[in-house]
Amino acid sequence: MEIDEKIVKEIFNIANMTIPEKISESDVMIALVNIKQRKDKDIKQRKDKEHTEDATEPKGESADSILVVDDIGVVTYQLKVLLTQIGYKVQVAKDVFGALNAFIKSRFDFIIMDLFVSTEQEGYTLLEEVKKLITKNNLQTKIIVITASNKTENKIKCLNGGADIFLKKETGWQDKLLEIIENHKFGMQEI
Repeated sequence: MEIDEKIVKEIFNIANMTIPEKISESDVMIALVNIKQRKDKDIKQRKDKEHTEDATEPKGESADSILVVDDIGVVTYQLKVLLTQIGYKVQVAKDVFGALNAFIKSRFDFIIMDLFVSTEQEGYTLLEEVKKLITKNNLQTKIIVITASNKTENKIKCLNGGADIFLKKETGWQDKLLEIIENHKFGMQEI
């Protein structure tokens, strides 16, 4: 299905997103999700404003927080959109320094990190440093390593190095990731 170029440009303008050089269907879908999220947020803000007199009542539990670490912007953006849509607070880091800085400043329920963030060695370094902080501070943070690598030695090294889950980026990996997170959240599966 081909969409008129003017309509596509308008979608990206409404979503406040930069128009990519080569536009794919997934780019358009992400822009549409962005527009829907902003609309939902606006509606929620209006409703909250209308019901300020009920503000003394507690609003329930705070959302679980997730740190996503990947140097590929499309992956971090897609995960942020996907996880935010289902109620998670998501922070993104694009390198080891940013991830460690975020982890030191905030606490997360999950860290989803690409093994090859910048380089393979930096991914292992990040895993090692985060695991040390988790242990030192007696935290319950779960580490999920994602990678496109097929190497068994990478999986073994990650799991021995402190990762709770090693997930290969293959068809359906995002659905599997959501299943792992949701199952853990509701205590249905130990990870």
